[in-house]
Amino acid sequence: MLVELDPSTKKTLRKALRNRNIRVGGIIVATFVLMGLLAPFIAPYDPTKGNLRDSLLPPCSKYPFGTDFAGRDILSRVIWGARTSLIVSTVSVFIAVIAGVLVGGLSAYVGGWIDEVVTRIVDVMLSFPDILLALFVAAIVGPGLENVIVAVALYNFPQFVRIMRGSALQAKEMEFVEAARAIGESNASIFARYLLPNSLAPIVVHATLRTAASILTAAGLSFLGLGVQPPIPEWGQMMSDARTYLVTAPHVWIFPGIALFITVLGFNLLGDGLNDVLNPKMEV
Repeated sequence: MLVELDPSTKKTLRKALRNRNIRVGGIIVATFVLMGLLAPFIAPYDPTKGNLRDSLLPPCSKYPFGTDFAGRDILSRVIWGARTSLIVSTVSVFIAVIAGVLVGGLSAYVGGWIDEVVTRIVDVMLSFPDILLALFVAAIVGPGLENVIVAVALYNFPQFVRIMRGSALQAKEMEFVEAARAIGESNASIFARYLLPNSLAPIVVHATLRTAASILTAAGLSFLGLGVQPPIPEWGQMMSDARTYLVTAPHVWIFPGIALFITVLGFNLLGDGLNDVLNPKMEV
């Protein structure tokens, strides 16, 4: 049975399909997502095993992206690195979105001293530069895949609290929310049926943009030795290992750097396109 879409949803979908940023960004993001999902099937070699006799080979027919100092295939490591980077960024942003939406929405809806305390804590967290907050958390919890996810989620958390709080403060003053209160709907029902749906558009846009920032942050932590640890392939870690060979074997850092650049560009284009489509202020 086909579901009939309402006119506003059809209009939004048409705008999304016509938006060039969404088309280009969506293709880039989909390509790297598929690369990560299909890594075990499309990577030509084991990314953790190498042959020292083949160390630092330039790109050739056997190794299209060349090899690193341990003789590992860089193409295979870039492919598997897409999986690692996307896992860290998407899982951390998902955790931050869930926690931020709940805390920000309840803070705005309840108000009073609870809202004041939450606002002050978020202000303190936002006073730190993003990478500094992530470094601080990573230094406390230590390196590793799970700990990087925690660090990046915590550094994204205050952003979503503030966005959700602002949207919920506007939504709770609308007539339909007042009407729901008047007829005796529970607070949980009002939050789920009215406040949350009316706050989703900015959350979705910001989540896409924060995914791009999270990929960079995770790569930066790995570059500094506080992120994903060997033998798990990760783009930031690969570029850190290549610092000694910047001149003698530039292919070791160029290819993971290009992969990182294109992925972040894709998420930024997708986020900008979604903002054009979902932001009512962008209407002509």
